[in-house]
Amino acid sequence: MPKVKRINREKILEGALSIIQTKGISGLNARSLACELNCSTQPIYSEYKSMDDLKEELKKEAEITYKRCVNYYLNETSYASYLAVGLGFIKFAKEHKGLFQYLYMQPQENKGNLFEDVNEKEIQTILVENYKLSINDAKNYHTEMSIYTYGLACALNVNHIQISEEEIVEHLTTQFKALMLIYRNEEEKK
Repeated sequence: MPKVKRINREKILEGALSIIQTKGISGLNARSLACELNCSTQPIYSEYKSMDDLKEELKKEAEITYKRCVNYYLNETSYASYLAVGLGFIKFAKEHKGLFQYLYMQPQENKGNLFEDVNEKEIQTILVENYKLSINDAKNYHTEMSIYTYGLACALNVNHIQISEEEIVEHLTTQFKALMLIYRNEEEKK
């Protein structure tokens, strides 16, 4: 009878996620993961060719967690859809600190893009359909709103500020309205 693997791909991924949540991405290496799993590095390298392969899969898992946070606000609350996306991003920053830092507080390979957001297409659709912005204005609007939301999310992620969800809603709503006034005025000038 073949020996059953005690350490499989799923357990390795869970262990790596745990390390990222507690020690950050810099705390993740084959030895720390083996220690977390109480095994040698052999099972890790039998499932993944390299730590870079594991980190790529971790990125996908982090993005799934982020999407779950956004979907919570889109599907389980009565907030307007664009506000719900921002609140989901902030929920991800607050509740999944290590994963947020891994996705959004590391140097990005895609120099030139301000933010790489897995929800970008859905967000642009919301802005075009619900707020009647052109696709170009929707991209620019979202970039500007992202800068504000990102700053707020980072401050909450590192416990620089402590504010309630109601206060977060107020801040995001104020910024949203201020930017929308600017974009609407620009549209009228055209």
